[in-house]
Order: sequence, then C-alpha cells, then structure tokens
Amino acid sequence: KFFGASLVGICTLDRRWIYSHTRSGNPVRIPEEFKYAIVMAMEMDAVGIGTSPAVPAAAATGNGYSRMAFTVACVGEFIRYLGYKAIQMGNDTALSIPLAIDAGLGQLGRNGLLITPEFGPRVRLCKVFTDFPPKPGKPIDFGVTEYCKKCRKCAEACKAGAISDKVEPSFEGACLSNNNGVLKWYINPELCHKFWRDNGIDCSTCITVCPFNIRSGGKPRKPEEFWRS
Repeated sequence: KFFGASLVGICTLDRRWIYSHTRSGNPVRIPEEFKYAIVMAMEMDAVGIGTSPAVPAAAATGNGYSRMAFTVACVGEFIRYLGYKAIQMGNDTALSIPLAIDAGLGQLGRNGLLITPEFGPRVRLCKVFTDFPPKPGKPIDFGVTEYCKKCRKCAEACKAGAISDKVEPSFEGACLSNNNGVLKWYINPELCHKFWRDNGIDCSTCITVCPFNIRSGGKPRKPEEFWRS
C-alpha cells in the first residue's frame, strides 16, 4: 500500500491459474520455488469510470494500468532487495481474478470481474510471484453470488449483450474464447471486443452500473460533470 496499492492480498500459488503459453506460443514455466502470489488492486477513479462508454472512462482505466506498472515494479524490487525472488506481472503470465479471489480480495461477479467489498468491481489487478514466505489469506464470501442471481443491472446495461442474464451460473462457456468447466456466469468477450472496436474506445459500463460499485462509494456521473470536476 505504501507503493500505491489500494488493496493487497496474499495466497499460496495455485498453478492452475498460470497461463500455459505466451502469445507467441512459448510455454510459460514458473520455477517451483515461487510458492506465493502477492495480489494488488488499484482503485480506478469513480467519476471517470462513471462516464463509460465515453473517453474519460478509458482515461481512468489507463491511469489504473499506469499505477499498476509502477506499484508492481516497486514491490518486486523491494522483495529482491530483501534477498528473495520475485516475478512481477500485470495481465500477463497468470489469471489475476482467480488469484485475487484466493487472496481474499473479493468474489467473482456476474460481469466476469472481481467484486471487492471496498470498491466493487472498480479496480485493476496486478501480482507478484515470490519465494518470500508471507502469511497467505483465504477466500471471502460477502454475498456477491447470491446478489448477482437477483441483480441483472450489468447484463441489462451491456450494449454488446456480452453478459449472461440467466439466474443461475453455468459450467458451459458462451463462445470459443471461454474455457468450460468452471461454475460461473460466462461473459462473451468476442461481443465485448466488437463493441470496443465499434465504440472506438474501451467500455466500463458493467463496472459503473454495478450496485457494489455504487454502494462502495462510486457514483456514476454524466460526462459533463466529469469535465467540471
């Protein structure tokens, strides 16, 4: 948190969450001595995200990514200065959301994002694999799954139609970009990405309409209110 993280959690590294290959097709190999993951969440600006799908929301997302890069670099270097090993990463190398859930930062929501008690889904995630022996946390349950069964605000607001409106989660994916076999509400990232292309910028509407975001202090604003602030 000293280096800029809004939330921090630690978990024993579950190697199921490590990517099998890089984008270039090379196998991802993490040495066995890396037994822990330090997972960090960066709060994104509530006012900027509230303008989605307008450009200020993309600026708030980009700012979150920049803070991720700075913080994860500092944490990794600090661990190495202590005499331990560290591998820093953002969205690469391993799945951030399952690691964050294992570390006790939140639960998986209908929108396919991590829902935190503090900020709802309005966070960006990064992590450090290490052989430093911290004390791992454990998963939490503050009612997200049961709430998402009744609430369909993100599915209703999604202009791409990429979010499931079914009451119950499923083991079956929505498209070829999904991995079947996990009980959850699968989003369709292909429809999501198509809307991004058509929109000319990314989209955070499923974040800003989420009641957990609103209850956690985020308040969707109109674009003109963003510029006035």
